[in-house]
Formats: sequence, structure tokens, C-alpha cells
Amino acid sequence: MFLTCVGGVGRGCGVLRFGIVLPRYDTGFNKVASLAREAEELKFHSLWVTDHLQPRRGKWVLESWTVLSAVAGLTGRIRLGTVVLCYTYRHPSLLAKMAATLDHISGGRLELGIGSGSPPQEEEHKALGIPYPGRWERINQLREYVDVVKILLSCSGRVSYSGAYYKIQGAECNTPTVQKPHPPIWVGARRRRTIEVAVEKGDGWNFYGESLEEYKKASEYAQRVCDQIGKHYGDLRKSIFTTLLLYRTDDEKRKLLRKLGIESEETFYRQNFTILHGNVEEFLRKLDVLEQLGVELVILRDMLRDGEGIRVFASEVLPSYAGGSQSF
Repeated sequence: MFLTCVGGVGRGCGVLRFGIVLPRYDTGFNKVASLAREAEELKFHSLWVTDHLQPRRGKWVLESWTVLSAVAGLTGRIRLGTVVLCYTYRHPSLLAKMAATLDHISGGRLELGIGSGSPPQEEEHKALGIPYPGRWERINQLREYVDVVKILLSCSGRVSYSGAYYKIQGAECNTPTVQKPHPPIWVGARRRRTIEVAVEKGDGWNFYGESLEEYKKASEYAQRVCDQIGKHYGDLRKSIFTTLLLYRTDDEKRKLLRKLGIESEETFYRQNFTILHGNVEEFLRKLDVLEQLGVELVILRDMLRDGEGIRVFASEVLPSYAGGSQSF
């Protein structure tokens, strides 16, 4: 059964919004810019970049923050986010300055997503000679990292911080943000320990995974953590990062998978975090579940090149959600 909302603005009146991931692999910036402008015209809520310094799905890749900064000057309404930055690539003091500057440039449109890293990023660190701590140390560092970023984005005058991993002394806060006290900070988390960091330190929690069932279990754990620390679960913003594969018929699905060079459907869904795949009716049913679970933002990475899947989504799914283009 589908959700209905009489007199509301969206499908289930939870006001789901939708963002898209900008392509950076084997793609010149002119195409990135064109898709960014088109997404704004199609009334998507936000544009996002992932954070890899080595090409995972091609021969070369553009650096994420540089792309996002350039796109800020080409757009005027659509929000701009990172999904999510690997904290080890940038010192928190530097990232705070970068974030404050981009929030200023964009007129207050930044959504700042930060995470502890992933297996592909571990390979990138080794290739580039960048230190990559073990899993538990990264999680502990991430806690302090978010603290430092928040302090430097929201302070006035000079501040100091002394942690086990990061120390700042008499740092001057001299780039005011448009959004107060600071741009929204999302923590990317799939496993329990990082979910704890997201709940404790983040304004929002960005989840990536293989199925709705996995998200349900993760959200139950996040709610328990909220209860333990006295935080209202409804105050924690929730978003999903998923690969987009939208098709009308089973025959079209098979053609799309062949086009992508994929033989095993199960392997594809598992490896690409495809919570949202199916025809329009299946999409709407899954989105209904996410809306019931309190998700307010769905970030889509189109598997098809040149925005083909995004256009179909905008035409056949987005009109059901009047909140698709609204700001937080």
C-alpha cells in the first residue's frame, strides 16, 4: 500500500528530497557543469560529490572539492554537498576553512559530509603515500575531527582544542559562514561504531548499504544510541546514498545490465549499494518505506552516463514529491 497525504505537499508528506551525484570519472568539466545546471532546472534538491583521488570506475578522475566549488558559481539555488569526504585527505583545520569559504561563495548552500574511509580509499592511500590508520583509530579520530571542524566553523575570535589526535592553539576564526552556527554536517556511517559517531557528532547521518532491510536494522541501532545519549531521534537528519537503476520492464532491465557489462544481478546490487532499483512502482514503494523510517534526503548516483537515468527519474518519480526542490 502506498502512502497518501491529504492536503500535504508530497507523497507521504514526509517531504522527501532528492539529490544527485555529479560524475567525475572520465568526464570533462563541461559535461559536469551541464548536468549541474540541468539538475537545478529539473528541481532536484542538491548536487553531491564523492571523494576519491584515484579512478575507481575509469582512467582518470576530477578532485571533488574543486568540482563542487566550480559548480557553486554556475548554480544559484540547488544545494551542494559531499558524500562523503574521507577525513584523512584533509586536516580538519584546512577543511573548516574550505567549508567556510565555499559556504560564503555559494550563498549558504553547503552540506558537509564527512566519513572514516572505505576499502577503496585504503588502496588510494597506499598508492599515494598517505597514512591510513586502522579501523578503530580512524573512528576515534573521526570523533575529534568533527569536533574541530565544528569549532572552527562556528567560533568567533581565537579558539584552542586539545585532543588525543588533533590540537589547535589560538586559532583565529576569520571566515564567517552564511549558515549558522555552521553548514549542516553529515557523518557517513554503515556499521555500528560509525553510526555512533554520526548520532553523537553529526547534524545528519548518511547511510549507504545493500538493502532496505539493512537500513531498517541500522536505523533501529541509531535510535537506541539516541536513547542512550538523550538525543531525540527525530532531530537527527537522515539521508540515503544509493545507486540509481530505474527501468520500465524486465527486458529493459536486462538490456541495462548488459549495457553496464554486468552478468550477475545479485552481484551488481551488492557491489553498488543499489537500495533503489526497479520500475517506477517499485521505486515508489521503496521510497514510501524510507519516508516512513524518517529519511528526508535520497542521494542518487546514476549508473548510466550523461544523466540518462536522472532524467527518467525526474520525469516519472520526482513529480510525486513536491519537496524535491525545497531546502532544509
